Amino acid sequence: MPAKRPRILCLDDQPANLLVRKILLEQFGCDVVTVHDSQACLRAATDESFDLALLDYHLAEQATGEDVARDLRICAPRMRLVMLTGDPKLPESAAESVDAVLTKGSSGPQQLFQVIEDLLPGCALKPRPEPFLSLTFGNPKPDPS
Repeated sequence: MPAKRPRILCLDDQPANLLVRKILLEQFGCDVVTVHDSQACLRAATDESFDLALLDYHLAEQATGEDVARDLRICAPRMRLVMLTGDPKLPESAAESVDAVLTKGSSGPQQLFQVIEDLLPGCALKPRPEPFLSLTFGNPKPDPS
């Protein structure tokens, strides 16, 4: 039986971050659903089946990624959880609520790819794109030469 495409749920309150993660993960061969708040994340996890959730720690609401992780452990206990944070002093309880932590700014696409491979060994990921991530937003300026 061929390995299945991983289904990833991404939670972040910043639309640009969600867009970049969606494009990157789709390059890896993942099916990606993005949500912008904790309630949408919990609804999606209840209504659909996901292999892994990428959770931003700081949200523009009262809930944190840690709160969402605790709730996901109840409603989707088999889903693997990865916390994304720009906070160098993530509370120990937040780190313990998930399977892995990636620090924004110091963890790049290679680390994300490795974490997904480690947490979802039965899923089929595409080989890493070369160049690893090539995105152009807007109209690129023509080469003057």
